Amino acid sequence: MNHRISCISAALAAAFALQATAAEAIVVARVTRRGYIVYDDVGEWGNAVPQENATDRAHFIGATTAALSELPDFTPGKFLAVMQVPSTQNPLAYYLPIRNDVRGIGQRSPLDARSEVFDTNSFYDTTFPLDGFVYLNSYRFYTDPRALIYGRFLICTQEFGHRHAAQLAVLPNPQGTGDSGVVPADAAEDAAADAGADVARDAAGDVADVPTGPQPLARDALLGRGNQNSAGMVVNRAHWSYFFNTGGSPMEGNAWTEFSPGMFRTERPTFRFSPLDLYVMGLIPASQVPPTYLIAEPSNLPRGVSRDSPPEYYNRQVTIRGRRVDVTIEDIQRANGPRNPAYSSANHDLDVMWVLLAEEGEVNDQLAAEFDEAIDSCALGYAFATGERGVLRAVVPPQPDAEAPADAAVEDVAAADAAPARDAEPLPDVPTIPAPDGMANPDGGAVTPPPAPLHAEGGCQCAVPAAPRAPSTPLGALALGLFAFSRRKRSAR
Repeated sequence: MNHRISCISAALAAAFALQATAAEAIVVARVTRRGYIVYDDVGEWGNAVPQENATDRAHFIGATTAALSELPDFTPGKFLAVMQVPSTQNPLAYYLPIRNDVRGIGQRSPLDARSEVFDTNSFYDTTFPLDGFVYLNSYRFYTDPRALIYGRFLICTQEFGHRHAAQLAVLPNPQGTGDSGVVPADAAEDAAADAGADVARDAAGDVADVPTGPQPLARDALLGRGNQNSAGMVVNRAHWSYFFNTGGSPMEGNAWTEFSPGMFRTERPTFRFSPLDLYVMGLIPASQVPPTYLIAEPSNLPRGVSRDSPPEYYNRQVTIRGRRVDVTIEDIQRANGPRNPAYSSANHDLDVMWVLLAEEGEVNDQLAAEFDEAIDSCALGYAFATGERGVLRAVVPPQPDAEAPADAAVEDVAAADAAPARDAEPLPDVPTIPAPDGMANPDGGAVTPPPAPLHAEGGCQCAVPAAPRAPSTPLGALALGLFAFSRRKRSAR
């Protein structure tokens, strides 16, 4: 209890400290058709969004909301989505939850894990309330043909998808998958003696009961990637398990086919949100969520594959054995409660304030056109992944050319003032992912994702917000090292 109080007191002190810092560090240099280009007026962050220090990140969020709120005709949105000009040495993207008022989707308060509803805007000193902060890294991930498919259909879709997914709990025995049981210790010892085998013993050295039949699932069995703590344990899982059949959702999992009883293989991913994703996002009613399944007790796995592994987004096909555990929407609702608000009352679109952090000298017509192109690209990927059920709606004051199509803005670049070449440095040759069915790659075929950090281990550098000693840490980060990690594991086989 005292520790909790001291944490909250420290957080409040941090909030007051942030208030005391001048919010004028962020200056709005330009309002584009879709968003805002800003720069750092005091040299605190340069042209890179702060990542390493939670207090700096909180200050940046608060200062940005303050700068936007001073604009004429400004209308607040619920999400602050920030891009930057350069890509970092350790590139990642993430969603940072700040407020949640939706029950039944598995989200928990960083202040009290017993509560689903929370609001931590005070810790960020936001001028107006935000639901979340979305860090999307360099805008080039959404405009460069070599990175376009990856940025548009994986980075952007997953980070906005983290507003609601993937944190659902599951029942121990979904769909009545069979009663679990145990062989009593004395019977286990007799059977082991008959077989000439050793028996399992508990910590006290006594013979342990032996489980029989289908075993209960862990509460987080549907979940995969999360954070690795100092003890090496994976915690704060916020992506679907490698063994969960999601159709190849941006929220991970795989597109599995059971081609014979107990035998499963991966298929090409759809890059569309699964029906379960769409349900927790409030985009379809519960009645439209068909049963899916988890592969329990998997075996015959490729080397290094676990529930935390990246999905099969490439052209590799994996075949494994396991026990199929069907999961229905009724199972999900019994474990998590029904979604509230339900589909009929849910917000189907996300109101987004798009921001590009740049150096003051970089702001020109060309950068404005490229930024708008990146926003349109990201929004296109999200609309595709939701099946046009949801929209990333840009909240920005009307501009004289606000109705001009994105292509027209790009074509006008030749007449714009000169700008530094931002794409002169080539992207390295790394694994490719296919364009989703129904969406053409601008250059045809598959495209190369952006560079990945050489030291990435496990792909995810994210955390569920902890009880705030300082502002919360990110939830559901998609580190681009996911690809380097996956490739390295395969080459090790």
